[in-house]
Amino acid sequence: MASSMSEDQFLCSICLAVFTDPATIPCGHTFCMPCLEAYWNSRGDPAICALCKTSFTPTPNIQVNIVLRDLVESFNGASGGGDEAVDQPTVALGEVSCDVCIGDRMPKAIKTCLVCLSSYCLEHARVHNARFSRHKLVRPLANLEERMCPTHNRLLELYCRTDKTMLCVACDAHQAPAHLVVTMQVEFLAQKAQLAKDQTVVKEKLKAARNEAERLNSSVLLCENTAARQIEFVNAFRLSLVSKVTLIYDRYNTEASRRVDELVRMSSHWSSVLEEDITALISRVFALERAIGSSDSFELLNNLPSLTPAPPDGIRVPCSINIPTDLLGNLVDHLMTNMAKLPTMGYLTTNGNADSEAALVKEFTVEVTPDPSTAHPSLLFRRGSHGCEIRVDRSKIARKFPLSAQRFTQVPCVLATQWFSSHRAYWEVEVEDWVRNGSDVWFIGVATESSMTSRGVSLTPEKGFWVLVHREGRLWPTTSPNPMAIVTQMRKAHVGVYFDGQKRLVSFYDIHLGHHLYTYNHMPTNERFFPVFSPDFFSPAFKPANHAMIVKTHTATLPQTTYVG
Repeated sequence: MASSMSEDQFLCSICLAVFTDPATIPCGHTFCMPCLEAYWNSRGDPAICALCKTSFTPTPNIQVNIVLRDLVESFNGASGGGDEAVDQPTVALGEVSCDVCIGDRMPKAIKTCLVCLSSYCLEHARVHNARFSRHKLVRPLANLEERMCPTHNRLLELYCRTDKTMLCVACDAHQAPAHLVVTMQVEFLAQKAQLAKDQTVVKEKLKAARNEAERLNSSVLLCENTAARQIEFVNAFRLSLVSKVTLIYDRYNTEASRRVDELVRMSSHWSSVLEEDITALISRVFALERAIGSSDSFELLNNLPSLTPAPPDGIRVPCSINIPTDLLGNLVDHLMTNMAKLPTMGYLTTNGNADSEAALVKEFTVEVTPDPSTAHPSLLFRRGSHGCEIRVDRSKIARKFPLSAQRFTQVPCVLATQWFSSHRAYWEVEVEDWVRNGSDVWFIGVATESSMTSRGVSLTPEKGFWVLVHREGRLWPTTSPNPMAIVTQMRKAHVGVYFDGQKRLVSFYDIHLGHHLYTYNHMPTNERFFPVFSPDFFSPAFKPANHAMIVKTHTATLPQTTYVG
């Protein structure tokens, strides 16, 4: 008989060994008497079955199943004894322990049964699966009581979409058609799909917020740079104004003192003249009185020729003196003349609003067209609906070309067909995502025809270039010795260029932010200026790439001729 029995039929579900003093409880399950007593003592009231979780109140009085004990002893005698329990890993902090195992060394659970609401170690999970193959096992879960319906003490398996509440199968207060009830798995998949959509929306908002933050940071940095330049200008203006006023003040004091001294000397001379006249007149009065008082005719007529002569008629000196009025008038005129020579900022308007200035210069928009006959041999051109696109042929950029007076061979750039001298003109240029596609260095502005013979990469006004050079996400004027970085919109640039032939300046504007960038003043008066473009100012130190510069097409406000001077 023992030969037809298997060991699995005599295994205790608690210790996983062959029964020792087997005891059967009212639900029909059998365990070792010592294992069952220890299990119940560790769990407390009420007593429950270690397998089916049936509770017993009061705790049943269990006895050894004599028939089963004899069968076990018979089996042990035939098989040569039972196996020892399998050693399993113990539970660590934060892990779920096996609900069936007893003793101080608690094994770690590997599965939780959502039907039995118990967690099992490896060996107990095998026993459970052999007996309850249809039960649903999941990863080990703690706090299983939270998954129980507080009303019916059953597993929460359903979800009411109307009340947004989890239910068990016994809950009858959420019936159709008033309530839409689905399984928790269905609602789980639906919510995950909705959360995935929400995640996509949030990522888009995050991207937009980061772009706004980037624009804000660029704007703040631009404002800081603008404020620094304005402070520098105001300080220079103050020092220059104080210097001019002090100089004029000193000159006025010197001139006024000189004139007062001269008037004092003149008045002293005039006083001497008046005193001489007064003395002569007094002598004349006394002589006339003696002559008039004489009674002798001979004596009067004899002394008449010797009388003191009278001073000449009329006033020989001025009756008063005054400070000349032209001195103060000349002072004011001189002050205003010198005020006009004080430092000025080309981008400052009367109301300090750079946006208004950028809007005003657009009135002078012209259409500029790159002239391929002046282009470096590596440049490629393509006309589109928005303007002329300029790219670089990387296969030619590293080649050496002889110096030419008709086209650029040393610097990868191109002039426009139009040129300007005394009029005003405005045009715009766009550059693609250079961070992703380009070598990070490009430039725009104006240049003279003589710039085509420039050797090397010096882009200064002395070489015929008045440009802004992009490098490392910033635009730099090429004036030496200390260029000043000016932040513009990252990843894609949109720059406006304004040439004023009357004021002899060229200004640059960031179209994205609506801000003035930089102004070159004191342009030469005897030159013709051409718009100049360089889409990819390649250097071996930079990453080779290929992006486009687009010269935007606009309706010109000036006649469409080659000469706009």
